[in-house]
Amino acid sequence: MITLSNLESELLQSLSDADPATILQNFALIEQLEITKKTSTEISEQQAIAKETEKTINELREIYRRVAAEGAMLYFLLIQLCIIDKMYQYSLESFTVFFFKAIEKTELLEDDEQRVLALRDMIRMTIYQYVSRGLFEKHKQIFRCQLTFRLMAKKILTVDYSD
Repeated sequence: MITLSNLESELLQSLSDADPATILQNFALIEQLEITKKTSTEISEQQAIAKETEKTINELREIYRRVAAEGAMLYFLLIQLCIIDKMYQYSLESFTVFFFKAIEKTELLEDDEQRVLALRDMIRMTIYQYVSRGLFEKHKQIFRCQLTFRLMAKKILTVDYSD
């Protein structure tokens, strides 16, 4: 847009500076007009491609939003474990390491919906295993219950009652 605006400004300046009697013989001005026209066409094509790309990115972002919500739910569950015992302190950095390990372990699927489901399952299992290793036996059942209750609450909130 800026390039197009600059080209238009330069063209208008050249037109206003040109002698009206010899405007058709001014080859520099005609050449500048052709360059402006060509650049304008290229920019229009690039803008159309950019709009399509933006639309695709927005659609994919909405599909993968569920994975992000799952990660957030699991992280906030982990940081609340310190209520059970002060020893259970989990950093965001350590959580993201295991979160990305889960993403790397997940199979690449063509269908985005299937990929999201596979990512959610792998993230749940990886984080569960990571946390369970560090819990006392008596606290593992509490963690499993909290995780189950969060997943059940999430499922209840996403049920469509319009049927």
